[in-house]
Amino acid sequence: MKRVVLATVLLSLCIGAVQGQLVPTDQPSGSVELRSVRAGKTQDLVFDPRLRPFYHGVASGDPLTDRVIIWTRVTPETEGPVQVRWKVATDPRLANVVRSGQVETSANRDYTVKVDVDGLEAGRVYYYGFEALGAASLTGRTRTLPTTDPDHLRFAVVSCNNYEAGYYNAFSRIAERNDLDAVIHLGDYIYEYEPGRYGSNQVDRPHEPKKEVISLEDYRTRYSLYRLDTSLMRAHQQQVFINIWDDHESANDSWMGGAQNHQPDTEGPWNERLQNSKQAYFEWIPIRDNAQRQIYRRFSFGRLADLIMLDTRIEGRTEQPTDIRAAEFEADGPERALLGRTQEQWFLDALAQSQARWKLIGNQVIFSELNVGFANPANPDSVENIFLDIWDGYPAERRRVMNFIRSQNIDNVVFLSGDFHCAFGFDVVTEVLRPGSYDPETGAGSVAVEFATPSITSANFDENLPAPLAQQFNFLINNPIPGLGINFNPHMKYTNLLQHGYLILDLKDDGNGERVQADWIFVPSILELTNEQAVAASWQSRARSQRLTQAAAPSTPKTRQDTPAPLDPPIITGRKAAADEAALLLSYGPNPLADELALNVALNRGGTLRIQLFDAQGRLVRTWLDNPQAGSGFYRGRFATADLPAGSYVLRIDAAGQVISRKLAKF
Repeated sequence: MKRVVLATVLLSLCIGAVQGQLVPTDQPSGSVELRSVRAGKTQDLVFDPRLRPFYHGVASGDPLTDRVIIWTRVTPETEGPVQVRWKVATDPRLANVVRSGQVETSANRDYTVKVDVDGLEAGRVYYYGFEALGAASLTGRTRTLPTTDPDHLRFAVVSCNNYEAGYYNAFSRIAERNDLDAVIHLGDYIYEYEPGRYGSNQVDRPHEPKKEVISLEDYRTRYSLYRLDTSLMRAHQQQVFINIWDDHESANDSWMGGAQNHQPDTEGPWNERLQNSKQAYFEWIPIRDNAQRQIYRRFSFGRLADLIMLDTRIEGRTEQPTDIRAAEFEADGPERALLGRTQEQWFLDALAQSQARWKLIGNQVIFSELNVGFANPANPDSVENIFLDIWDGYPAERRRVMNFIRSQNIDNVVFLSGDFHCAFGFDVVTEVLRPGSYDPETGAGSVAVEFATPSITSANFDENLPAPLAQQFNFLINNPIPGLGINFNPHMKYTNLLQHGYLILDLKDDGNGERVQADWIFVPSILELTNEQAVAASWQSRARSQRLTQAAAPSTPKTRQDTPAPLDPPIITGRKAAADEAALLLSYGPNPLADELALNVALNRGGTLRIQLFDAQGRLVRTWLDNPQAGSGFYRGRFATADLPAGSYVLRIDAAGQVISRKLAKF
């Protein structure tokens, strides 16, 4: 009975925390969102005028031994192609330039810029920057992969940064670190829901656009909102990222052919939406382009570690089972796949061919069994899992992976997982509850270990349940159930369902031999900006042990600390000082006009917001908005233009004493 009660409450929790809730709404043509998205009590500006036109900062990603991707986004004052110069140097002042060039960007790629800079030295820290329209970007810091045998590697592992749920304090703390080899982002970089429809929303940071994102413009707008956040911007500026997507970059519980949060009858074909989400992702994330837009790939950190990044979400996933009783019959079917046969074979080959001592597997969802759910009447001493969007919904494929690791004698495999908004540490076991398959005291039967990172902000148990009940679940999930004396998760060595933060993954010889260690680091709040953080737990796996043991202390920083990139953009000789900008037109289009004009405006201070259209003779054609008391924040409008006659027009935006004008055409 206790198991059934536990399952019932966990099911209700799953609906809120894992699946979310959706109430479809439409943004009618000709309307504008009047509710602003404020940046926070102590974060005064929605956008930083000093960064013009590089308001979204800089980023780098996908490092290799001789190259790395560098990224920025230009927000021009007039439409048309923009020439952007870039340079990479060995010093923070960008004086000792080793590579440079020029690229063009335009509205076709949402004015984003990505350069795959080659000809670099292995295992070296570099600094980079961009120039365009008479201004310089922030200077970014990045690094290439080593070819030698490094004695110490450190990574920050993150996932699930829902903008609406709270402030990105964890990203601010990651930005301050000066000894990371990379930030491994395991997905849910953005969330697709309309404002207020997912998880906890206790701060005034509503999503833009004010609708579920479906079109390419929608996804671009959502990324633009996220990337203006100062904490995330600083993390990208100071650290090189290695990203994969999860479901919310497209839609909740997505798979190859659809998603739980996609309704074809009202939202169009799934493939169109999926391609929109992929295009925006490859525009806004510093990931290396490829024709197939595949994200599974491999990174070699010398002989110490290989990082194998998987796509357990889109590439080969068949639809998740939705009913546990049906799952009992079909989950083991040969047609059910999480990776798909092509990616699965690539993954197994990468494991077998790796010469590195540690094989790190970055994937979106929990790999290990997570036994919380329905009691199985056929076996009263077991439970059937209710979380079927993770590897538990695809047990045959999971068994093939574990059997391959065991049969090939592949040791030191470490799975890294996100998605669940909670912290976990597991011994990876083929069948946890089968008698004799696993000894939790010695670790016998474990073939690998797994570390799951908590969410940056996305809602976890205590934000979906009353605090006492959340605390009770935090105890029950990792302890024998009272009255039964049975622990359904003996392989689960650490659990925290209640806090937000990130994971530091540390690989080195600590004097007692080689080991990999996870330090779970939590921030005290996401409801206000804070500089505090604390290490909550540290667990490690000794080389060739394939099991977790508690570490005596948190891992220590590297002996060498890298010089951070400057926090302010360089000054170009002759450049005009940045104006005290009150408003910023982030995007508008299409131009030439079609059926409607979509625009996104950011206000740094409150005041009048008036949006009007004039013809070529200066005559007023439309007043789309006249709000004398607009607050600071983001505003998105969609205005009908299908009935306008062909000709030339001027869009005029009066915002808090500042005038923005753009030329438009209608053919």
